[in-house]
Amino acid sequence: MIIKKIIACSTVKSEIQAFAPANLEMEFLEYGLHRHPHKLQKTLQEKIDETPDKWDCILLGYGLCSHGTLGLKSKEKKLVIPRAHDCIALLLGSRELYYEEFSSEPGTIYLSRGWIEHGGDPLTQFEDYTERVGEENARWVMEVEYKNYKRLVYIKTPGTENPEKYIEYSRRAAEFLGLEMQIMEGSAELLKKLVTGKWDKDFLVVEPGRMVVREQLF
Repeated sequence: MIIKKIIACSTVKSEIQAFAPANLEMEFLEYGLHRHPHKLQKTLQEKIDETPDKWDCILLGYGLCSHGTLGLKSKEKKLVIPRAHDCIALLLGSRELYYEEFSSEPGTIYLSRGWIEHGGDPLTQFEDYTERVGEENARWVMEVEYKNYKRLVYIKTPGTENPEKYIEYSRRAAEFLGLEMQIMEGSAELLKKLVTGKWDKDFLVVEPGRMVVREQLF
């Protein structure tokens, strides 16, 4: 039996925990690392290097994530990573649906339970800006940053407790930015296959000593 550990973003924690087998060790990293791809890459590599020898395989609950997973490698363990652009594709359940949505509606903000819980949403961002530069300047920054967005989509993933709480929060964020609000049914299929070892064409399996490269992810 292959002994596995997963290192994943906190934004997909609840979805992973819903399907993770009892023998899977789990470690979740802070959402804020997404904003600094080089720091994300450095942190992930450190976590990989620190993993004890008893684990045969390390699963990564990330996609390409602004190139934050490129260059990762392990001398003695397999690495398994979904062929996905980022957490949005993981929560939608397929990279095909991800590309379809981004092609038809590129000006979209996506939220989920995990993003809201960990502060990856416009309302939290506005609060942070207000503390740093004052409310008037914060509103101006938000207007500039989101001027090209048309809609806000809440991804409702399977098993989310009290979804109305997160939907209502997303509605408030959409109203604050003056955007259309939509709800989209998500899927945990990619994450489920990742943790249960059903690694098909949607996953990159990197052998020990090899490196994660972009050409293999897509």
